Amino acid sequence: MNSGEKQSLIKAVNEASPEWLRQFIINQAQFDPTFFRDVTAQFGDLDTDTELAQTKKLIQNTVRKNKSYGFIDYQGCIVICNVLDDVINKYMLRFRQGHYHHAMNGLLLVVETAAKMLSDADSSSGALTDTFDRVFSSMKNLSTNIADEILDSQKEIVIKDVVRVFKRKIFSDWPEQRYQMLYNVLPLITQKSTKIIQTASRNVIKSAGDGYETTQAEIYDKILHSRVLIQLGQQSAATEFMEANKDIPEIREVEIQNAIQNKNYVRAEELCLEASKQDQGWRRIWERYLIKIYDATDQQQKQEAVLENRLFANSPDAYEPLKKLRQQDQTWEDQYPALLNQLAHTLTPENYAFILDKEHEFEKLMQLVMQHPELTETYSKDLYGNYPDVISKLYYQNVILDEKHPGRQAYRRMGRRIKNYTSFGSARTAIKWIDGLIEQYPARPALAEELNKVKSKLE
Repeated sequence: MNSGEKQSLIKAVNEASPEWLRQFIINQAQFDPTFFRDVTAQFGDLDTDTELAQTKKLIQNTVRKNKSYGFIDYQGCIVICNVLDDVINKYMLRFRQGHYHHAMNGLLLVVETAAKMLSDADSSSGALTDTFDRVFSSMKNLSTNIADEILDSQKEIVIKDVVRVFKRKIFSDWPEQRYQMLYNVLPLITQKSTKIIQTASRNVIKSAGDGYETTQAEIYDKILHSRVLIQLGQQSAATEFMEANKDIPEIREVEIQNAIQNKNYVRAEELCLEASKQDQGWRRIWERYLIKIYDATDQQQKQEAVLENRLFANSPDAYEPLKKLRQQDQTWEDQYPALLNQLAHTLTPENYAFILDKEHEFEKLMQLVMQHPELTETYSKDLYGNYPDVISKLYYQNVILDEKHPGRQAYRRMGRRIKNYTSFGSARTAIKWIDGLIEQYPARPALAEELNKVKSKLE
């Protein structure tokens, strides 16, 4: 709904009589089950058991329709995750309507479904990761907001429900997702439920297979212990435990986060710098926290130094923040030429091209593309306006003719790439390419068929 539609709706409701609104709600609820449940959830008694059962059935039916021979393909994973996202939205609405326990149970249904998909779905689209992020964020949001509103006995009921899911075997080989459930409900922790959580965690570790799974579970268990102590306000015990285990990068990270939270920036910086010397594998993580620390303490020169180090280590995401800081202290214009020259000799062609494109350094970018043909498809659209003939030639050679193995799938990709070219280039040139390829390969009817489909849309 856009702002204009919203204003029209507000005007209509304001002008309607209470009796008319009452009758409209009754009539609409009789024909719209979703609206009926929303109204009863907001103003009456919601049948939570029935709604939860209906949600479970909806999820089961969606999974069943998108599962074949025990596997969920790429598109099916996206479809299921879209439904799960809708479920998250619905149960966060129930949370806002005051149905706290019911809302958490709805979110746990999403977690269980997503966990089952970890082992039997093509999740390369990123949809499953996004769903996990959303549901865990929602669990944290719910837990944080109700922590001061419900009794300890009610908190313990919610924690027990979460632990019930935490213990399920569907999380075998997936300790990160298993423990994320507990991390995001810690605002509801009590002394009594601490024992329940710790016992469940120890039992999971005992039942884990030897090797990597057990090692990871032990690390996540220590993170859990650290966070529980912090959540319960036992800072001394938490600090002592984290100091004793700070050689584990994940525990050090919790200690850094805790120091930043308590505005102990000196200690947080010490922990980051110490780790940077010891553990190069986590260097980018520690640099990310240093940037946050220096930003909070207004240490611009140190922040610039960290960003520059990140940039020269082939992290182009540091470029814009560094540019912004140097623009603030008015040194950017003077330093830009020398920086660009350094980057030309330091960054990979892909990362250097990214920055040249961002700065509209099209002459340098054109030279780079000619040296590295693999960049042609990515930057042809931006370069075509200045170099139409050169880009057309390079695009044909490096993109259209890039298929090494003939076959219908290759011809379809060729067709898509020709069509993509017409989004910025000449349709007439594209048609010449198609005619030339068909003439050159008369013994390939599949090529002619796929390319003629594209041609018919260009004429």
